[in-house]
Amino acid sequence: MRFLLSFLAMAGSVACAPESGGDGSVAEALRKIDEKVLRDHIGFLASDELEGRAAGFPGNDKAVDYLVARVEELKLVPAGESGYLQELSFRGGRKAKNVIALLEGGDPKLKDEFVAIGCHLDHVGRRGQEVGGQSPGGPEGDEIWNGADDNASGTAAVLAVARAFAEGKLRPRRSVLFCWWNAEEAGLLGSKHWVRNPTRPLHKVVYYLNLDMVGRNPDRPMDMEGTRNAEGDALEKLIGAALGAEGVKFTPFEHSNEAMFRSDGASFLQQGIPASMMFTSWHADYHKTGDHAEKIAYPNLARIARAAFRIVHGVGSLDATLRLNPDVPLGGKPLRIRGEDLAGKGAFRVTQVTPGSVLDLAGLRAGDVVTGLGGQPLPELRPLAEFWKRVQAAKFDQAVRIDLERAGAATILDVTWPRKPN
Repeated sequence: MRFLLSFLAMAGSVACAPESGGDGSVAEALRKIDEKVLRDHIGFLASDELEGRAAGFPGNDKAVDYLVARVEELKLVPAGESGYLQELSFRGGRKAKNVIALLEGGDPKLKDEFVAIGCHLDHVGRRGQEVGGQSPGGPEGDEIWNGADDNASGTAAVLAVARAFAEGKLRPRRSVLFCWWNAEEAGLLGSKHWVRNPTRPLHKVVYYLNLDMVGRNPDRPMDMEGTRNAEGDALEKLIGAALGAEGVKFTPFEHSNEAMFRSDGASFLQQGIPASMMFTSWHADYHKTGDHAEKIAYPNLARIARAAFRIVHGVGSLDATLRLNPDVPLGGKPLRIRGEDLAGKGAFRVTQVTPGSVLDLAGLRAGDVVTGLGGQPLPELRPLAEFWKRVQAAKFDQAVRIDLERAGAATILDVTWPRKPN
């Protein structure tokens, strides 16, 4: 685990993204993210009127309506199934809606790729509503779990980032998806629903940044999870530069920490999409009725939102498209290889194999063209990422067949990942 100083050292060498795009500049856009707009959003979203925003209940619908009104004001492009909305059903027919908006990219050659930033908009409701996660504790007689930090803070920050892009008249080269997921507290259901029923091509989403509980603990370094979930070091450098520029203290985690897989970034990472998460950690009011708006550290939240803007703009403006780092150990099986997708062939060419790794010991070599796993061919789109997904789903201590071509001849390797992989 590395800390802030190493990131700041790298930040000096990162190739900066363009400071302008569309008719605006980064500096002008950043000025749109301030404490007042964050206070206004959280003040409403965490008010008693919204009754804790539990998915499937009227207070949650009011939050959805509020978000739709705000993105309409910003004149963002609707990117749901019905306008800005995507509906899902869960738990006995309850319904909830994701809110998804789009800012079109400025480069005709790259605007069909998407950088996504998102958060969950729901919380756990009020007493008497049949939802999980309502921990006891808080002010006497308080029967509403307002969820100011969890996750009105992330909801407000993503809104502020959207406003900065729209009103700052700034467009990165790639398009930006702004996503507010519902029913996260019921099991990440909104984001899971979207990746299974995407309203934009999933294989064109090159990165996802998740904000969850980013409003408290200003004296503690923020957890920045997934700094190396993309291949190479471009993402890691962008994150370090963005957080350093805004003075956000943080602890980097290369792939994940305890929060990553309890929030919506996991839905994207499990699809082979590089994903990161901002998280200012747990506190005494977590899932309790004391999670109120006046306890939010607004100056620090504004810095985090501005850093998130910088990350999204930076990824959106890169020359090279981010790809999944195949060393991400999602299922405990880092591949320890590098490869290049062969467009339209449902295969990838291995360019590097780490000596002593599972795949090296099984006989995989640089130059091999991998075409399938377990007897199943790889898809034409993102075959290396699909290979990674299938490996992560494979059982430990059970041989898996890898189909490949070596020097023009079909070859099969049997690979077993031990329960404690190297």
